[in-house]
Amino acid sequence: MTVRSAVTAFTRTLLRVFFRRVEVAGLFRFPKDGPAIVVLNHPNGLVDPAVLLCLSPRSVSFVAKAPLFDMPVVGFLTRAIDSIPVWRREDDGAASEKTRKTFSSSCALLRNGGVLGLFPEGTTHDDTRMKPLKTGTARIALAAASGLAGSGEPVRIVPAGLLFTDKSAFRSSVLLVFGEPFVVEPPEVSERGTPPPALVRALTDRVREAIDEVTLQADRDEALALAAWVEELLDPPRGDGEEASLERELGLRRRLLRAYANLKEARPKEISRLATRVVRYESLASALGVDPKALDPDRMTPAGIAWNTGKTALLALLLAPAALLGFLVHFPAYTAAGIVANRYARGDKSLLATTKMLGSLIFFPVTWIVAGALAGTRLGWAGALAAIALLPASGWAALLLSERFERSWAALRALGLLLFKKRLYLRLVAERRAIREAIVRIAEETKLPNW
Repeated sequence: MTVRSAVTAFTRTLLRVFFRRVEVAGLFRFPKDGPAIVVLNHPNGLVDPAVLLCLSPRSVSFVAKAPLFDMPVVGFLTRAIDSIPVWRREDDGAASEKTRKTFSSSCALLRNGGVLGLFPEGTTHDDTRMKPLKTGTARIALAAASGLAGSGEPVRIVPAGLLFTDKSAFRSSVLLVFGEPFVVEPPEVSERGTPPPALVRALTDRVREAIDEVTLQADRDEALALAAWVEELLDPPRGDGEEASLERELGLRRRLLRAYANLKEARPKEISRLATRVVRYESLASALGVDPKALDPDRMTPAGIAWNTGKTALLALLLAPAALLGFLVHFPAYTAAGIVANRYARGDKSLLATTKMLGSLIFFPVTWIVAGALAGTRLGWAGALAAIALLPASGWAALLLSERFERSWAALRALGLLLFKKRLYLRLVAERRAIREAIVRIAEETKLPNW
């Protein structure tokens, strides 16, 4: 196993622990061979390249900020996946010669048929819309296409979008979507070997449009939140805790945002009243301690809840000893990683997940080593090694059991509302149904496109 494959496997494990669901869509669109540039939005720090690294069907090398190469742990991981350093104007030691080296290395990788990962925004952020794109992606693509002109090996740009249900939260979900790739036509370069500025701008605009097609963006946070709430009303989970795919969620929320933008102009008062109604419904359900997703009368049957609760109880009997040990051992490290991450990120959600992961890489191994050493004082070397090997499994058991309890408890709270406050429960169900009917009626009356 190479260092790169080991780092990829380790990163994949880290992502599977941090995120409850990790999904990829559009893999069939990814070019099977030949030079390709994957361009992505950049909402979540170092988590973004980690997701592409683990879910890409081909090995990807990244253009990464030069300071990352000097950071402990991060520098090792960055070099292990064959990243190419780029110096920005604000970086110490930045020089035109180093910038030319970045471009030449990137073009060489593409001319050898490799895949390059780029974040054209140039920086991670917490905005609801993408920032203006830098022109570096277009210049690299055009330079590589020019060098491969006549070889029969076209350079393709593959747009990709990252969607996080809650990018800073532990055990949230992430989706990577690959869009339709397009070929970069070889340009006519100037005497200095550079493509015309107009061509660079045109390609940059095309890259922006391609990424827009596979991402979820809005002008305001409220629009994104409203789309999420309405999506739950229109497309609730089905069956025994079954959830819709993240790709389906993305498609529905994109349509909702388009509808929201159109209707805010055509019927502003009606849409404002509907938005207030959705927020009031969500707030009332939350105040009662009930997950709005659980207010689906078709799924809220005593028999179904009893069956799920029984399965949770059986799982608890099987995992309780290991889960209890895992909780007691890992809770201090989990808490410490969260405290450090919050202090370092200072409210910037685009850095929280990255700092939480990096903190976990320190606090959890230290916990295992300390616990192993304590076990070794009583049980010897064999006991120490056994403890270090088994403790991660106990942490996983604690995680699985806690999530199962959380889902069962949400269902039981909804059942309690049905049994002891039936009038209030029926009021919430009726309001949910009325909001859904209002949304569908407005969509039909206005004949919304792509609905």
